[in-house]
Amino acid sequence: MPPVKYKLACVVWELTLGCNLKCLHCGSTAGGKRAEELSTKEALELCADLEKSGCLGVALMGGEPLLRKDFFEIAARVRELGMELSVITNGTIHSEEIFENLKKLKPRAVAVSLDAADPALHDKIRGAAGSFEKSNAFINRCLKEGLPVSVITTVHKLNIGELAKLRDLIKGRGIAWQVQTAGGEGGRFLKEFLLDPEEFYSVGLFVEACRREYSPEELPVIGAHDLGYNSLLLKNVSLYEKWEGCQAGVSVAGIRSDGGVMGCLAINDDKFLEGNVRQKSFYEIWNSQDSFRFTRNFKKDHAGIICSACSHIETCKGGCNEMSLMKTGALHNDPYCFCRLEQEIFSEELKNPLKKLGFKISGLAGGATFRRLGRMFSGNRGAGHET
Repeated sequence: MPPVKYKLACVVWELTLGCNLKCLHCGSTAGGKRAEELSTKEALELCADLEKSGCLGVALMGGEPLLRKDFFEIAARVRELGMELSVITNGTIHSEEIFENLKKLKPRAVAVSLDAADPALHDKIRGAAGSFEKSNAFINRCLKEGLPVSVITTVHKLNIGELAKLRDLIKGRGIAWQVQTAGGEGGRFLKEFLLDPEEFYSVGLFVEACRREYSPEELPVIGAHDLGYNSLLLKNVSLYEKWEGCQAGVSVAGIRSDGGVMGCLAINDDKFLEGNVRQKSFYEIWNSQDSFRFTRNFKKDHAGIICSACSHIETCKGGCNEMSLMKTGALHNDPYCFCRLEQEIFSEELKNPLKKLGFKISGLAGGATFRRLGRMFSGNRGAGHET
C-alpha cells in the first residue's frame, strides 16, 4: 500500500483508561481499564508500526499512564525508534525510579494537569483529597531533575477564576502552560459547568494578555486546539500563527488503549473509529483512502449552517470538530470560533469601518513570538533569548 500524502506529526496514545483520580471534566470518564487493553507485546509492535508510518512523536496519556507496569518499556521503545516522546500525567504517582527513568527517556515534555491554584478546588475537580499537593511536588521534582515540564489546565465555570492565580504560580519557572476548555463528552461533568460564549472568549483574551505582557521565556503559554480562529483582535492563541483546519487524521491521530484508532481522542464517539490495530495495522489504517474522510475529504459544502457562509471556511474548515460536535451535533460547524464570537460580542463596534480597522491593527504581532514559543514547547528550555 503506497503511503498517503499526510505526514503524521503526532499520535496521542491512551495507554490505559485506568486512573487513580475521578476528574469531573474527564472526557473519557477514566477510572477502570478498558476491556482487553493492548498487551505489552502488542504495544511494542504498535510502536514499530508507528515508526513505519512516519510518526514523528508520541504522547502517552491515560487514564493515568504511569499505572501501567510496562510504561517505561513502551516509552523506551518509542525513543529507541527515533520518535519524540511526551508524557501526560496527573502527577500523583511518585517514586525515585519514576524520576530516574523519565530522565533517561529525554522526553520532549512531561505534562502535568493542574486545574486550580487553590488546593481545595483542585482536589474537588480531581476527585481526590491531596492531589494538588502530590501534583505540585511532582512538578517541583521534575524541575529539579531538569525535565521539560508543562502544565495543562482545563477551564470551566468552576475554575475560570483561577487563571490569574495559576499564571502567578507558573510564571518565571521554566514551565510551559497549555490552557484548554472542558467539553461535555464525559459522564461526570454537568453541562451547566461548560463555559458560555463570553466566558470562552475571555479565556482567549487571557491567553493573549499573557503573551503580550510576558516573554515566551518567562511564561510560555498557548491555547489548545479548541481556542481560536480568524480573530480580528487576537492572534491565534495556539502554538501556530494560522489555523489550517481540524488536524484529526491529517497530521495527528489518537489510539485508544484497546487498539481503536481515531482522528482525535477528544471526540470520544465510536462512530469516528477508523479501525483497530488488532485487525489491521496502524500503517494500513493511516494510509487507507477510506480513513479520516471527515477531514481529509473536506469540501466547502460539508460545512454546517453556522460556518457555511463564512469567508474563512476553505482554510478554517469549520473550526474544532470536537467543539462542533459537542455544541451542535454536526461537523465543521464550530459556534465558538473567535471570528463568530467577536461578531456577536462586538457587533456594534464592527459596524464602523474605522473601529474594525482598529481591531485588526491591535491584533497584529510579529512572528518571533511564535518561534520562541515553539522552542519552549519543544522542550528546548535552555536556549538563549531571541529579540
